[in-house]
Amino acid sequence: MKITPLHRNKLTFYLKEFYKHYPSEKYTIFHAVRGFKKRLKEERKDAWIGVAGRTGEGKSLLCLMFMTLFGRSCNLTKNVAYVPTGSQIMDMFDKLNFQCLLVDEAAREMRAVNWQSKQQQGVNVRAMTDRFKNNLVFLNMPNFSEFTKSMRVSNLEFRMIVLYRTNEYARIVIQRKSRNWRNPDPWGDEEANVRYIKTEKRHKELDNELILNIERSLPVTIMDFIVPNLENILPDITTEYERLKLESRKLANKEEEHTTKKNMHKEKYEDLLIKITKLLEYNSLGLGRVKVGKTEISKALGLGLSTYNKYLEMQPKIKGSEIRNKINETEKK
Repeated sequence: MKITPLHRNKLTFYLKEFYKHYPSEKYTIFHAVRGFKKRLKEERKDAWIGVAGRTGEGKSLLCLMFMTLFGRSCNLTKNVAYVPTGSQIMDMFDKLNFQCLLVDEAAREMRAVNWQSKQQQGVNVRAMTDRFKNNLVFLNMPNFSEFTKSMRVSNLEFRMIVLYRTNEYARIVIQRKSRNWRNPDPWGDEEANVRYIKTEKRHKELDNELILNIERSLPVTIMDFIVPNLENILPDITTEYERLKLESRKLANKEEEHTTKKNMHKEKYEDLLIKITKLLEYNSLGLGRVKVGKTEISKALGLGLSTYNKYLEMQPKIKGSEIRNKINETEKK
């Protein structure tokens, strides 16, 4: 589904009317979109943004709103990676120029626990080296600390946080990483945590206003603004997005199930080879010296007797002319 100028005009009109009810707000989402668009044009390099917030707080719909206002060609299939692998993220990124890319469930590939993943390493390299496609990339993660250290310190220069949600709107904070490359805490998280602890001791409970004051006081904070729920403005966009996300999640679950079964069979195969190797090397069963029955052999290999008999009747799938030649030479002798 393509996001059209009609969608953009409708969203723009709704937001302008919405902000009229909150005249005390210094910034709006329009300021954020213009700021990032200007940066892409002037600095002519990509902007990778980590988007954090609790599950169900509206991170994805915020990004879709941002992408709609961005004003460039946008499609819910070409510009949104729903439950992607690292290779899918790279493929989609390569096809875009001066556009937006939403990696909706970055947790699948970009979490710190997956730091050894070759696909994740590929995305990290792409974020570091392919910097001049002028793309705006959103990586959604419930907790910002779940990103790898490489992503947090090197590749992600901005982050958007869905700070809290009320019945009328969600509060968004945009922060930029410290440019001091020696800083061990470039996002100011340790400083923020100290302020949160002090505030809790004084007030016992953190309300939305206290949380906002702390975030506004941090040197990394650029701006904060409020946004309404996109479902109330563009229900056709949000409905199609939810449908595509559900389909992608089902497909991802099937792929993971297939991979799990494949790995399980591989482990069983390797375990059997280990047992056979040790039996042959150390002749644990005394083959050639004493008569060993099927029961003893199947037990030593960790197989049931019926399984052992099944394998005994099967013919090996021989590959390679050299192996065949060796077998033929053995038979002639």
